[in-house]
Amino acid sequence: MIRPITTFSVLLPFLVMGANAAEDTQDSLTGMIEKTTPLRTHSLAAPYVDSDLQNRWWDFGGNAIINTNKHVRLTQDRPSEKGWLWSRMPMSVQNWQIDVEYKVDGKAHNMFGDGFAMWISKDRAKEGPVFGSVDYFNGLGIFFDTYSNSRHSYQWPRVTAMLGDGKTQYDHDHDNEAHEIAGCSHNFRRQGDTPTKARLTYVKGKLLQLKLQTKYVNDWTICFEVPLDLPDNPYIGFSAATGDVSDNHDIISVNTFSATLRPQFRPVDQKPFDTIVNQGTGGKGRPSSKSSSSGGAAGWFLFILKGIGILAFIAFAIAAFRTYNAQKKQKRHW
Repeated sequence: MIRPITTFSVLLPFLVMGANAAEDTQDSLTGMIEKTTPLRTHSLAAPYVDSDLQNRWWDFGGNAIINTNKHVRLTQDRPSEKGWLWSRMPMSVQNWQIDVEYKVDGKAHNMFGDGFAMWISKDRAKEGPVFGSVDYFNGLGIFFDTYSNSRHSYQWPRVTAMLGDGKTQYDHDHDNEAHEIAGCSHNFRRQGDTPTKARLTYVKGKLLQLKLQTKYVNDWTICFEVPLDLPDNPYIGFSAATGDVSDNHDIISVNTFSATLRPQFRPVDQKPFDTIVNQGTGGKGRPSSKSSSSGGAAGWFLFILKGIGILAFIAFAIAAFRTYNAQKKQKRHW
């Protein structure tokens, strides 16, 4: 009897320390990011579409429905639906942060699903079996899964990540457990009036971090941090699917930022994002070779135009003064 008690007494402090460490995950990004710059091309907010029911920067399809006052509904609370939302342009910045407000809700209390996915991928706008998007994808998939297909030691709903290489299949039968690179069990469904949000931050070649807000505003919980190197120039996407069970899966807003690291965390050859922009870039992020010459020509043209205007004003003033003197002399003579 003495040996088991002694062993448990020795192990207990370490078990407590491990539990506390899991609850109080340190934020590895603290102090690393100097500032963020909004990327309009990869952000989305109400009313979502223009007068032609299109969006300049985003495509949507499948069963997705746009409610211009509320959300982009990827699927309704109906069986066998698939919907998607994808950025039209790839994301060219190296370090970024994506804030997504979403909502998962439905009539059911016990049986519901299947969930939705957030994509940072080379593939785009392809309907398929993985939460409404294509399988064998090339890039990152973040899966907000509300339906468990098999038994696990952890709870559901669950948020997981997979880095696809274009050759590996998503394992539906086991909820992709074998290919999960990171994840957490977190209830993000039916959270009432609290806006449910996800914040995905990436520092190239170093770290991928996912934070979740579900209980209180600005109360962020770190779901996972994992060292990762993602493919360059990926697209941002969202997709959802329902099967025999269903839910509403809504994307309310997407706010994407370029993240500028503090000098001590930057690679030697990396410049701040705003410095690159100020040096002159074209519409696709390429340096504009004509910007300085065209700007100089425009400056000289405006200078000459102003000079002509000043001379014309002086000439008009002189002519008006002479006319006034002439009329004054005529009145005196009269």
